[in-house]
Amino acid sequence: PKQTEGKVYPYLFTQCQAIHCRSMVPIQDIPSVKFTYSASITVPAPLIALVSGLRKTQTLSDDGKTIVHTFEQPIPIPSYLLALVVGNLESRKIGPRSDVWSEPEMVDKAAWEFSETEQMIKCAEDIMGPYEWTRYDLLMLPPSFPYGGMENPCLTFVTPTLLAGDRSLAGVVAHEISHSWTG
Repeated sequence: PKQTEGKVYPYLFTQCQAIHCRSMVPIQDIPSVKFTYSASITVPAPLIALVSGLRKTQTLSDDGKTIVHTFEQPIPIPSYLLALVVGNLESRKIGPRSDVWSEPEMVDKAAWEFSETEQMIKCAEDIMGPYEWTRYDLLMLPPSFPYGGMENPCLTFVTPTLLAGDRSLAGVVAHEISHSWTG
């Protein structure tokens, strides 16, 4: 909790690039081996789980103590693009196929900063063709995330250092979007 913005709940995130997925699951951890997956993740309420796939369901247990999140990634991906996040998260809609996720303390700033994401996706589609991943969500990680961004399918990770207040650093998102076609 000390490294989070809210300082109350724990925050878990993975960074599997380049060959770190093998520390999480038994897998051939090389980019040429690709797989589809589905996931069911149970977390304590009120925490939220996200992965680099499409959200299917979110079910609160009868006693209200846990939430089961289910996901599916129908497009084969290399292991370095498997991502898992659990934390005290909220989202804001920033486009017809995009939400931004963050700790509650930063979510409105992130929504404003990345509000032009849909225009970036459309520009990339004009050049590269249709975006095949269905969702392009952004996740604002805690300050301990050591990179500018990470192009996980359906859930791009971004650093809070991009919250400049003037959208001047939002171009990092355009870079991450380009990976959706080129890897």
